[in-house]
Amino acid sequence: MSSLEEQLHMMQQQITALQEQLHNAPLTPMQSADGTATTLPLRSMGTRPHYDWSPSEGLTELMGVDTPLHITTPLSDSERKNIIECYPPIAHLDYKAPATIPSAEKMTNG
Repeated sequence: MSSLEEQLHMMQQQITALQEQLHNAPLTPMQSADGTATTLPLRSMGTRPHYDWSPSEGLTELMGVDTPLHITTPLSDSERKNIIECYPPIAHLDYKAPATIPSAEKMTNG
């Protein structure tokens, strides 16, 4: 047997052993810190909490909840294109990062 086949065989044995442990485990509810039993959720993903609350008028005014997030209309496609095309071309820009590592090494090693 090759090394990969041996590893696969070992993993299959481990999976079989874990499945046997799961089938033989007693089905008891979980215990909470105060000793009361809790039941497991029906779904693996929880649901979002729901709150029937709305802020008071004063809080709404103070926090600005009633004002829109975007105060201007979005730019049209042509306006966005014109703004982007006004920037200088950077296609052939040769950027070289500053050599911070050698200078930091000199400072720490003296």
